[in-house]
Amino acid sequence: MTSAFLKFADLSLAFAKLLTILIMVGMLISVLLGVFFRFVIPLPMAWPPEAARFLMVAVTMIGASVALRQLDHVGITLLVDILPIRVRGSLYLLGNVMIAVFLLIFIWFSWRLTADMGPRQTSSSLGLNMTFAYASMPIGGLMMLIQLIAVSIEGWRRMKKNESPFNQPLAL
Repeated sequence: MTSAFLKFADLSLAFAKLLTILIMVGMLISVLLGVFFRFVIPLPMAWPPEAARFLMVAVTMIGASVALRQLDHVGITLLVDILPIRVRGSLYLLGNVMIAVFLLIFIWFSWRLTADMGPRQTSSSLGLNMTFAYASMPIGGLMMLIQLIAVSIEGWRRMKKNESPFNQPLAL
């Protein structure tokens, strides 16, 4: 069961990485177009900054799931590292449970925002239904939850081997 979930999480991670790259390319193109039309051809367009803002929210939400899985979020483990492995593992799992609770609340309320307010609003310069702009929040939250569960399973397995759950072995 856990192996199947970890394979699913790996596929989700690969998809998130690809999506992050594509969104970053879209954001780069949007910003470059905005700069070009504002400063090279003095005919500024209104939509590139708005598109870049929406894409920045999307890349933040989806990219956070990648950082979560790769244990790349900032963490200070100075005090935790002096504790016994079992206590470290308990704190690790407790922290992950608290993050999961937050993510579930975040997914619920961002989904409600997307479903309730999105169809009733239109972006000012793109003329885009705001459902598309808001959708990155529940999608990103769900992707983070999937990666959090995967990283919790991996941390638990490291703890069972008497290793710190906070450290991911380096891939050589």
